[in-house]
Amino acid sequence: MLSNRQKNILQAIIEEYINTAEPISSATILERYTLECSSATIRNDMSELEKFGYLEKPHTSAGRVPSVKGYRFYVDELLNDENISLEEIQYIKENLETKVNEIEDLTKIATTTLSEITHYTTVAIGPNLNNNFIQNIKFILLGERLLMAIILTENGAIKETIIKYGEDLTRKSSKRFKYNI
Repeated sequence: MLSNRQKNILQAIIEEYINTAEPISSATILERYTLECSSATIRNDMSELEKFGYLEKPHTSAGRVPSVKGYRFYVDELLNDENISLEEIQYIKENLETKVNEIEDLTKIATTTLSEITHYTTVAIGPNLNNNFIQNIKFILLGERLLMAIILTENGAIKETIIKYGEDLTRKSSKRFKYNI
């Protein structure tokens, strides 16, 4: 069971993350919200919320981001739903319960759902990846003319893409594509 302060912190983190798409720090919460506590208290509560599964930490030096469980709690308990019908609330719950493996997939589901409920255009802006460096690249032969590139960044993000070739590839020719950075 979350305390009122933890609920307020979770709500503030989710609302900030919705606005910025950047991990949220305790300093940001303290600066932008009127909570009667210190930055250390907010950090401790953020750590507890992470242990309970409501928040995630993208990497060690980052702030926190909401988890699927955190979004569900937000919709179920924290969202001011005076202007939302029960059918809309159920629709939101069902969409947020969809299992996803990538934050981009969750973002697409959330923005599409929001757009459908509000009848407004929604746009999601991801975090700034300008300083995100590639740590490793692997290529996997999928077929005679298909190659998959898997890219691991230094912050742990994994991206994959399919590359189509105009000529046949063999396992021997695809080995020249294996790189470790």
